[in-house]
Amino acid sequence: MTTSHEALLPDHEIVELCTVTAPFAGSPHGNQLVKISDNVAVKFGLGVRKQEAQNQSYAHRHVDSTVLYIPQVFRFFRATLFGFDMGFIVMEYVLGINLDTLNVVEKPHLAERTMEAIQHLAMIPIPPDQGPGPVGGGSAYGYLWSDDGTGQSWESIKDMEEWMNKRLDVVKQPRISLARHQQLSMHHMDLVRRNILLLPNSSVCFVDWAFAGFFPDIFEIHTFQDLLSTDSVWFKQLLHLSQKPNDNDKQVLQYLGIPAVVNNRFSFENNAYSSNLPHSETPLPPALPPFSAL
Repeated sequence: MTTSHEALLPDHEIVELCTVTAPFAGSPHGNQLVKISDNVAVKFGLGVRKQEAQNQSYAHRHVDSTVLYIPQVFRFFRATLFGFDMGFIVMEYVLGINLDTLNVVEKPHLAERTMEAIQHLAMIPIPPDQGPGPVGGGSAYGYLWSDDGTGQSWESIKDMEEWMNKRLDVVKQPRISLARHQQLSMHHMDLVRRNILLLPNSSVCFVDWAFAGFFPDIFEIHTFQDLLSTDSVWFKQLLHLSQKPNDNDKQVLQYLGIPAVVNNRFSFENNAYSSNLPHSETPLPPALPPFSAL
């Protein structure tokens, strides 16, 4: 798309617009999204990181937009807002129908269309020297790693396996082997329905690339299983369309979720973001002031 004038505004003007514009998505205690023109949106907050912008930008450049549409990223920057250092992603605003508002039981083709997009995303080329995790390296975030992140980059699947096994050792759980899962593919890793839009041409659009990166395929299957309790109908549909795990896969899947729990409860060397508190006890950042009060 042609870059809009608003996307080229100086950083301080973008920040100012974020303080006076009502968010159309997000959380008062978390990241928020505002629309600053007809085709430009800004995602900002304490949890908005460069890795998310890089994930989204890389995927946007390599997918077939008729199969999977991904909003174009114009730029990322950091700035202080409300006294906090926050990340800002200036991106294309995409108009679509959120799958959260649709009856996926009556429209099973939505899961089929989503699975086509998942499989297409998994086929895009991997960057040179890319290890497991977000595009370009850095800490991985998400359900498998905790919101605190891994606190380090991995150069290889062996490095990632060791990170996970170190945490399994702490709680005396069996170690896992990823010897049969050496292929890295691009995965979104957070395909709850609110992160998927149905576009006017019937293609789908994935948003919120904070947890994305290059991982073994089995990791996304685990995420679907992990999220069953939050939206059983949707994730049962995706699991039905996914490759069925063999006995070795089932053994790995059984323990994949444990390292994230351990990472939230214990501190580890080289993990600057780990905590010795359970994640539920970690204080929330203060709520952002209502836009109308600024």
